[in-house]
Amino acid sequence: MNIKNISRKLFLPAFTLFSLCTAGAAAATKTGTTTISIVLPDLIILHYYSALTLAFEQYSQSVSEGSGGNYNVQWTGTTDSGSSMTTSSIQDVLPGTVSMTIPNVWAVRGLSPSGNAQITISVPKSQLASGTSRVNIMTGSGKTEISDNAGHSGTSITTPLNGITAANATIGNVKMTLDFSQTTLAGAHTGGQYMITAVTL
Repeated sequence: MNIKNISRKLFLPAFTLFSLCTAGAAAATKTGTTTISIVLPDLIILHYYSALTLAFEQYSQSVSEGSGGNYNVQWTGTTDSGSSMTTSSIQDVLPGTVSMTIPNVWAVRGLSPSGNAQITISVPKSQLASGTSRVNIMTGSGKTEISDNAGHSGTSITTPLNGITAANATIGNVKMTLDFSQTTLAGAHTGGQYMITAVTL
């Protein structure tokens, strides 16, 4: 038997033993679990229109004030009457003030510790003008207010933010009362402003 054959016979059993040991060994495994915390800041997004035009419908009417007054006419042509029209006898067909609700003109969404926000309306410029003609925005409770689609209304309300997605935003309206007692001209009256403030709670 030569040296090559002896080496071959010795090598094969050793290789077989090594292969068996390797194939039967269990793999080493370890796992680690990481706990994640996320800290989110107060976040609020207020949607609003920077300008609104309120176009009132055209309105004209003839108003009968009854059968007419009794006029006393003298032979000199002088006419007087005790029952002609006066400012107090004319029917008040159109109101001097008009309250309206402007729908869906603001929206809010975001994140806060309570999930809510405080929405407040104020009127920094209450007068709209055209020359000497004026329209005044009346202020205070019951006159100029905000309301949301959750049923809250007033000059200041607490409303849900509902998170940051636009599909869940709280949408709201503005109730405005206008005073026309100083209005003398047709056409555009400009200069009025209301302001909406949103604060996280």
